[in-house]
Amino acid sequence: MNPLAERIRSVRTRPRSQAVIADRRTSLGADGLVGAAEELRLALVAAAGVPRPLVAVSLPLSTDAVVALVATILGDLPVCFVDPSAAEEHRRSLLQSLHPDVVLDRSGIRAVASSSRSELAAGYVAMSSGSTGGGPKGVLSSWAGIDAFVPHGAAALDLHASSVWAEVSHLSYDLAMTNLLVALAAGASLHVSSSLGDRLRPLGFCARVEATHLRLAPRFIDLAAAERVDAATRTLRVWGSGGDRLSATDAQRVFDLGVPAVVNTYGTSETIGFASAARFDAGDDLPTVHGTLGIGRGAVGAWRTSLAGAEAGKMLAIESPHLPGGYLFGSPNGEFPRWDGEERVLTGDLGARRGEELFCLGRAGRRVKRSASFVDLDALDAEVKQAFGLATFTAATPEGDLVSLVEGPETHLDDLRRRLPTVLRPDSLPDVLVPVAQLPRLGNGKIDQAAAQALVSTAG
Repeated sequence: MNPLAERIRSVRTRPRSQAVIADRRTSLGADGLVGAAEELRLALVAAAGVPRPLVAVSLPLSTDAVVALVATILGDLPVCFVDPSAAEEHRRSLLQSLHPDVVLDRSGIRAVASSSRSELAAGYVAMSSGSTGGGPKGVLSSWAGIDAFVPHGAAALDLHASSVWAEVSHLSYDLAMTNLLVALAAGASLHVSSSLGDRLRPLGFCARVEATHLRLAPRFIDLAAAERVDAATRTLRVWGSGGDRLSATDAQRVFDLGVPAVVNTYGTSETIGFASAARFDAGDDLPTVHGTLGIGRGAVGAWRTSLAGAEAGKMLAIESPHLPGGYLFGSPNGEFPRWDGEERVLTGDLGARRGEELFCLGRAGRRVKRSASFVDLDALDAEVKQAFGLATFTAATPEGDLVSLVEGPETHLDDLRRRLPTVLRPDSLPDVLVPVAQLPRLGNGKIDQAAAQALVSTAG
């Protein structure tokens, strides 16, 4: 049995263990979870006809999905989660790339015609977010590597057996997968929901289940801030942020919601979990670089985050003996992320250091040269967000103009044009502002850069 399975099994034997896994309809105690997972493991193996099948799970976020996750851990099986709400073309492309032995979806378990693929090592296939476009790509994160991460991830999030975790993101997203694995291994209670209403109103969901913890992309802060005051929860102790840069403005908005602590995490789909984390408490000073909060001192267990050399443009790199061995299928849309040896990944994120604190400044490919100097488009958008509370996506046209998509009504634009020169350098001022009702986003909250770039091209 792999060590992560041992860790999860031990939860039910801990004194006074009262961990609960629940969705809107059903709930399971620790004993019930392990029992249901064991039964499902046997059914998956029997249906596949091989002892260690590669399993594709296409279930909505639910207790059934958590049981499926635990079943693959207990069986030391490889697994990939597919979001059933994703476009059919995306799901079909992913399954064609994956070549699973068995598929579990709402209709039940079905075997898939065998392929020439050799037996896969055990673990979960982490799907890269694909924020810059391209086809599906994933890496295989081993259960043993995850086991090495989870106690350190739990410590960074101040998570323990008395905690209650709230989750609204599907397990096809690596951030949500990390959340569930850390919560399960820590013996915390876990409440999940695939309801769009809960996803749009995360504070209300946390209040209903009396959650102490959640971790989401920064985009969800906008949604939480838009909720009614009576949706606020007094039990929520930690708001974890990950998957994108976090501004000081957004952290303050979380504090204003009554949440006492924000933990800003940094990592990539390619490197298991997160490799740096910084905690900020309400009332703390919030030092920033280009409006962005720090990501910590670059250490989570055996994972280390550092700045690569000058030739890589001060890029953040992640090192660990537990890194996956490369892309299982697909390839990055562009030069990064890429492996620089077996135990090092160059992330493609520009970084900075102030004292011992690291900062993530955005993607390396989001820099353009204007008037003999470079403009960091991610930093530009972050500064606009910090100063005006508006979400923007700025891109350069082939002619060299900067076009900013501005989320919100057109009535904001005149005021924004007048005030932008007070916060941006003259060479970084957008030439064109385009109002959009909503910026195109992926399911994990990140801006879909390929779709946004297409809008810029049309607007330009």
